[in-house]
Amino acid sequence: MLKMRIIAGIISLSFLLITVEAVRRRKFMEKFALLWIFSGLLVVVFSIFPELLFKLAQITGIYYLTLILLFSFIFVLLILLYSSIYISKLTESNKELVQEIGLLKLEINQLKRKEK
Repeated sequence: MLKMRIIAGIISLSFLLITVEAVRRRKFMEKFALLWIFSGLLVVVFSIFPELLFKLAQITGIYYLTLILLFSFIFVLLILLYSSIYISKLTESNKELVQEIGLLKLEINQLKRKEK
């Protein structure tokens, strides 16, 4: 059990370091990294203090493995929801930019015709 805790701690700390390094190198935006950093810290805490997870399982009445799967599922859903919202905003922004570029091209073509 101790070996598994150490492995989980090392993996989660490595994950946190990779995330922070990606943010530092501007390969990952801060607002996206917050969710990953929070989840990484949560895994570190649960790997150092697995009793907390057992207590949480007892309080909620959910089995230990089921609780881990539930947390994982909720985490994936949050990431999907956040990504969908962000993609929707980007799609709308792209549509507005394309329309603006179209209007500017039309205006440039009209100015060119007037000059001739």
